[in-house]
Amino acid sequence: MIRPLFLALGIALLVAAPASGQDADRFLAGIWPDELITFDQETLRFEKVGNLRHGAATNNTWTADGRFVAIVTGRMESVEVFDATEMAVVDDFRLSTVGKRIRFMSATPDPDARRIYLVPVVVDLEPDRFIHQTPSEIWVFDRDRREVTHEIPLGDASDWRPNIHFSPDGSSVYLVNEQIVELDAETLEETDRIELDRPLAPGYGGVRGHSLDEVEPGRLFGMYRTVEPRQGMELFGLLEIRLPEKTFSHYELGPQMQLARFALSPDGKRGYAGLSDAAVIDMESRQVILRRKGFERGRTNISMIVSADGKRLFVSGVGDTMYVYDAETLEPETEIFAGGDFMLPPHPLRYRAGAGN
Repeated sequence: MIRPLFLALGIALLVAAPASGQDADRFLAGIWPDELITFDQETLRFEKVGNLRHGAATNNTWTADGRFVAIVTGRMESVEVFDATEMAVVDDFRLSTVGKRIRFMSATPDPDARRIYLVPVVVDLEPDRFIHQTPSEIWVFDRDRREVTHEIPLGDASDWRPNIHFSPDGSSVYLVNEQIVELDAETLEETDRIELDRPLAPGYGGVRGHSLDEVEPGRLFGMYRTVEPRQGMELFGLLEIRLPEKTFSHYELGPQMQLARFALSPDGKRGYAGLSDAAVIDMESRQVILRRKGFERGRTNISMIVSADGKRLFVSGVGDTMYVYDAETLEPETEIFAGGDFMLPPHPLRYRAGAGN
């Protein structure tokens, strides 16, 4: 049965509860070529904890509770599963064969990491040429059976790589981009489809360009851009999606800035958006209270984390350094060398066994 999505524009006050993982005092990261390191917020120091099995990481996806992360390595041909309770890689697999090279655009673990959802790129190795197939499916790899058990056609969505998320109870799988496709987690059959790329109001451009950060299971935030109809001005805004309730809300915040990543303060009262620029958002009044153009001074950040006490903002980009800013003023405090270029962006080690995650 297809259930309608309620579009909450200007109705629900977007004040977040404390994100489940913002009490973490350590981060996990990976540096070139294959080292895994942790960062301590109190000592401001990195420490090596192990190595990946098949070389440098190219992308990664965490479970919403922060226990597992699936890491694509081995020139995009291997997937490694890291368990935060053991602080180690606990599994790995590859699917390439003699006649086919299979690389992974992404690998997303389900809540208990028994299934890994893969966006594969298949290259047929012919005697006289290589034939590159356009990604058109999501494969589901079962770690217990050691095989791909399902192939999910992308259909009309074959030109985009969806973000994959799960309902907190694990009953649904969501493929999210300009639309949300809901699948039953057992059968992987489609149960709902919702368009996100719709205008804010008549005359406005559609909501585009959002990447999504999951601040707690089933609750996503993302920055987007749209076009104001009268003057043709590009605007940026904030989108919130609540997957279990099938609701989303969004509102514009001002003239376009170079923003993509989003982080939420532990008390849920402030949002931090960044990429090349940065903005601090009052989540109660829905207003930008601080803007910084060229915040990253020519760099593009790939990770933004608010400290457990809400006083610092940890920002990492393409390179070997973590930058620490005052969360109130966005003034720089210090720079911390990680020991090598980041291949696995810092992420809070927020899983607490037995804590209801």
